[in-house]
Amino acid sequence: MSNVPQDPQGSKDLKNGSPHLGDLSFTGFSLATIQIQDGTPDELEQILVQKIDSTHGAFTNSPVVLNVENVANLNTFDFFKLQELCRQHELFLVGVTGVVNEDRANALTNRHIPVVNSTRFHRIRQENLKPKIVTQFIELKVPVQVPVPYEVKVPYEVKIASPIKIIRRNIRSGETVNGKDCSLAIYGSLGSHARIIASQHVFVFGNVHGADLFAGAPKDNSDPGFSEAVIHVAGKFNPGVLAIAGNYRTAEDLDNDPDLTRLRQQESGVVITLENSNLKFRSIAAYGNTLGQFFHEAR
Repeated sequence: MSNVPQDPQGSKDLKNGSPHLGDLSFTGFSLATIQIQDGTPDELEQILVQKIDSTHGAFTNSPVVLNVENVANLNTFDFFKLQELCRQHELFLVGVTGVVNEDRANALTNRHIPVVNSTRFHRIRQENLKPKIVTQFIELKVPVQVPVPYEVKVPYEVKIASPIKIIRRNIRSGETVNGKDCSLAIYGSLGSHARIIASQHVFVFGNVHGADLFAGAPKDNSDPGFSEAVIHVAGKFNPGVLAIAGNYRTAEDLDNDPDLTRLRQQESGVVITLENSNLKFRSIAAYGNTLGQFFHEAR
């Protein structure tokens, strides 16, 4: 999509198929992405030998980007050495993708390493820039003289039951399922880049393969979200983005969490709650019978 000039002469030139010199356009290009784990030259050399050299010139002089989503330390990431290595295999390394927060982005851009995020990683990075709403209550005790008898009127809470929307099928890659003002119970697996958004709880009785899960999602800018929401996954748990009431964890954060790694190895299901603005992970067995209580209250 090009920026169209507003002056009459510029409009005339564009209609004739001759844009002004220096016009900027935002056009989508297809770039091959190479997934890396350690970010070392030895690792990339092995990938290029196995995946690129074996294609007999199919990628000769093609531009590529490296996905650094799983690289733990970007401060020691030697992009320019990897760029030289790519040229030895007749590739042009133009940048990196998979950068979802500002600390990791600064670690790259401060050393003049270009960040070429895909639409998905750009969206996650923008979400991480949004301010989080933190509410804190402070109790102050002061001496007060109260006449006796004295009637004190206090507010009381009336709980309104919220429904559960049940879906009995797999969710395709890239598909979005919304559960506004309700919980979502999905009897099926979630494909890569699927988005599950619920105002209340999210229950998945299947596997999660790179899907984004949002429980207790705020309804608008003035709504802090439902902080008591629960995310329950009975199968394999490999999400993209995880959030409860606007408190986010990315796939990179989850991969570096030792408690979650231990739970994944057990393959006994995961329950996620929000405690003090932090996501807490437990196995379904450890969470106990309280999960049934959430089902009862959400009906």
